[in-house]
Amino acid sequence: MKFLAPVDFTEITNPLIRVVKLFAQAHNAEVHLLHTVSPVLYLPYPESFGMSTVDLELLAELQERKKEEAKERLKGLVEFLKPLEVEILVEIGEPAEVVLEKEETYDLVFMGSHKKGLVERILVGSTTEKVVKYSKKPVFVLKGKEPEGIKKVLIGYDLSEHARKALEFAVNLLKPFSPHIILLHVEETIELPLVEGIRDVLSEKYREEKLKHIEKIKDWLRESGFVASAYILEDKSPADGIRNFLKENPDIDIVVLGSRGLSGFKRVLLGSTSSELLRSLEVSLIIHRSLE
Repeated sequence: MKFLAPVDFTEITNPLIRVVKLFAQAHNAEVHLLHTVSPVLYLPYPESFGMSTVDLELLAELQERKKEEAKERLKGLVEFLKPLEVEILVEIGEPAEVVLEKEETYDLVFMGSHKKGLVERILVGSTTEKVVKYSKKPVFVLKGKEPEGIKKVLIGYDLSEHARKALEFAVNLLKPFSPHIILLHVEETIELPLVEGIRDVLSEKYREEKLKHIEKIKDWLRESGFVASAYILEDKSPADGIRNFLKENPDIDIVVLGSRGLSGFKRVLLGSTSSELLRSLEVSLIIHRSLE
């Protein structure tokens, strides 16, 4: 496997690199560390301001100096990641855009999420949010408490094809850790405009079919070597159901979500459930995008 780990040298960097090392060692994966240097802005001043070719050369030198400084700092992370195979990448540009341009050849992108205040939770715009929002690759987002081991994983499962693909990806990624996998299916409370008796019969029949399907998935997980359990809950929305389950089960290390995308578009918005949970949960997530 091949992992991309963008780093910004803030307080989230060291925890993120520890998690990258945990997964990379389990898969003997190649790791590419990416740091993006913001471009030095040059505003075209009037000639009277005296902006000359020499000034432009100084700006270029400053930018190169920033790149060299970043490479030196990345070498320290390379030392920590030994004996893994690690490559250093330093680019100039807007961080999220650089990640999205480079992600194609990687199996998984690791992103850190900074602690935010209320206003920042409401506003979209952080590098991590932008990458997750538009990425066509699976993204691991480190949030909340750093997982020191992978013991218990919650997988949101809505019976769709993109949920199945997310499950298969998670099983492959998590197999070396043999965690307890919990499948969670959330039924939305929707009132159907049907005669009460008919509605109840249809709901019960549909629920039985879902139970059979989820039991098959659970059996497959157990045959694959995992401890597995499954729950079907009713709530106002899938996001509410997952949040409420996590409140009652705070020992979950990672939440896995599948999201549907449309490959015909250059960029596709993240599904509403995944987007909402990315902002509101304080636990690490793996978001797997299925393109259609």
